[in-house]
Formats: sequence, structure tokens, C-alpha cells
Amino acid sequence: MPSPFEVILVPTVMILLGILLKQINFLKQSDRELLSKIVLYIALPAMIFTNLKDANISPDMAYLPILGLVTSGLLLIVAYLYCKACNYSKKTTWTIMIAASIMNTGFIGFPVSLGVFGNEGFLNAVFFDLSTSLLVVVYGIVLARQFGGNTREVLKKAVFFMPIWGVIFGLIFNVFDIPLTYTVDSILNYFGNATIPLIMLSIGLSLDFRNVGQNLKDSLVVSIIKLVISPLIIFVLATWLNIGGTALNIAVLEAGMSTAGNALVLAIEYGLDADLMGSMIFTNVVLSIFSLTAIISLLG
Repeated sequence: MPSPFEVILVPTVMILLGILLKQINFLKQSDRELLSKIVLYIALPAMIFTNLKDANISPDMAYLPILGLVTSGLLLIVAYLYCKACNYSKKTTWTIMIAASIMNTGFIGFPVSLGVFGNEGFLNAVFFDLSTSLLVVVYGIVLARQFGGNTREVLKKAVFFMPIWGVIFGLIFNVFDIPLTYTVDSILNYFGNATIPLIMLSIGLSLDFRNVGQNLKDSLVVSIIKLVISPLIIFVLATWLNIGGTALNIAVLEAGMSTAGNALVLAIEYGLDADLMGSMIFTNVVLSIFSLTAIISLLG
């Protein structure tokens, strides 16, 4: 049985490889867009589908997206109160609120959940991640109204968000026990197996530490909200609802994830403070190496 440090070390090394390949110009930061597209439209949907179609789905899984949304709402309030106390502008306030409330339940949450709790953990993480997917759509609509943008385009992107279709078809094939041919099953498994390495390399290419120093205070505050307060909130909520076992463990683990990369996409697309967002993401991704190790140890 690997130690918590070893579990976190695996994705960390792959992220560091992405950073190294960027530093030696073997890959460029712009290549992350291609890797992300391969993950979002091919590899990740295949991985979700193949794991979900034969899974034993527990009733507790249905609570996970609700827990995620409630927790994100509470984190949003905490971040808003912090920004109000600092008298920040509307743009900065929205940047910090989004960074504090969107969890990286997919790109980092999936591989960590899989590494710690196996396929059962991954399946629970898939259900929890539905809250993040919904939140990204809601933020897109809200920001389009607040700062200008096309609401129809936001909804169009939501409809064509392929991981959601992986969940839908996975559940359909699961409920109706629809078999796959050897060829189709093998192809989907090969694509699914590419998901984790591609995700980690993409994160490595995305990380940028150039503006961290000038945004250190806000980055540390958001890190405390994301990595400490968030898992504590969801632990209390899940315990109150008598949720236990793997569902509880995944809820706490996913709640302790760093800020999702989609937060930077939103910041760029709607004219928020992209430099601040990049700094906050970099800081809490690095700090999450230590906080997630501690969470995994406590979940034991």
C-alpha cells in the first residue's frame, strides 16, 4: 500500500515533467490547449464511460454534486466577505470569488481519487465533478451579464461538454446493461488510459510563477479557503447527512483540491484579473501537494 506522499508524488512528478518540457522548449505553453482538447473531447469521456458502464452505483453518490454546490456557495460567501473587507474592485472581487469556489475536481481530482481509492473512488469523483461542471456554466452566464459576453455561447459550450455526455451514456449503458463489442471496448480503454498523463502534462504547461510575488497575500488567502476551509465545511455537511465510506472520503478529498483551470479561462474570457488568477492557481496547486498529503493521511 503506497504512502499518501507517494500517491501525491506520482501526479506531481508528471506535472514537473510538463514544466521541464516547457522550460527546454520541447513543448510550448500554447500546447496545453491541444492537450486539453484531447482530454476533454476524447480521453476523459472515454475514461468516464468505461468506468461508469459496469459500476455499482451507490445512493450516496447522488448527494455528492449537491454537497459540492453547497460548499462552493459557502466558499463564495467567505471570499466575498474578504474582498469587501479589503475594499476591492468588482473585477478583483469576482476574480477572487471564482478562484475560491471552483474546485479542480477533474484534472487533479480524478487522478488523485483514482490513485488513493481506486475505481470506486474515481466513480464517486465523477459524480462530485458534476457540481464543478454546473458551476462553470453558471459563472459563465453570470459573468456574461456582469462584464459583457454571449450567454448563448456559454450554453452551447455546456451542451457540447463531452465529459457530461460520458456520464450520461455511461449511466444509460449501466442501467440497461448494454454490452460493447471487444473492438469498441478496447478502443475506449486505450483512449481512457491516456487521460491522466495528458492531464498532468497540461497542468505543468499551464503553471506560471512570474506574478506570484506581487499577488502573494491574495494567493495565500485563497489557498487557505480552498485547501483548509473547504474540506472542513464539506466534512461537517457530509457527516450531518450521515454520508460515510468512499463517498465521504471523496467529498473531503475533492473539496481540498486547488482552483480549477477553468477559472483562468473564465478570467481571460470575461476580462477579469488574469494575472491574479494565474498566481492564485499556481500558489494553491503547489501548496495542495502538502495539504492533500495531510488529508489523505487523515482519511487513512
